[in-house]
Amino acid sequence: MRTARVVVVLVASLVLGGCGAATTSAPSSGGGPSATLPALRTKLASLALDECLTQPGAQAYPNCSRFVREVQNVVPAARAESGAVASPGALVAAADAVDGAVGRLTQDTCVATGGAPVGGPQDCGPDFTSLQQSFRNLVAAVGS
Repeated sequence: MRTARVVVVLVASLVLGGCGAATTSAPSSGGGPSATLPALRTKLASLALDECLTQPGAQAYPNCSRFVREVQNVVPAARAESGAVASPGALVAAADAVDGAVGRLTQDTCVATGGAPVGGPQDCGPDFTSLQQSFRNLVAAVGS
């Protein structure tokens, strides 16, 4: 019963507090689900409902800098849980793909840092679409 309360508090703090807590999880020792895997799944499920994931990339990217940062921040937690999922290699590959997509968005100035993004839809649209797909693959690799 106490374990269930701890998990509920952890999940609630992650959802309400953003990704900061998710990035500090210790690597799993492998062999089974860790205490933070349910929290990671809850955070990913929450991000999967974001409108930035459901709109076309060229349309979404100007308003989705927050989404990009949140997705970027959840990647270390996903990597830390790789030993607790059915296919650790797929999770690591998906995390690498998310990092690559974020890197391209940053390089093409598609992520706003205090105003509108500088990059145009010809570069940022495909870059953001790549992030959307990479994120979906990450969600699938973590599982439910």
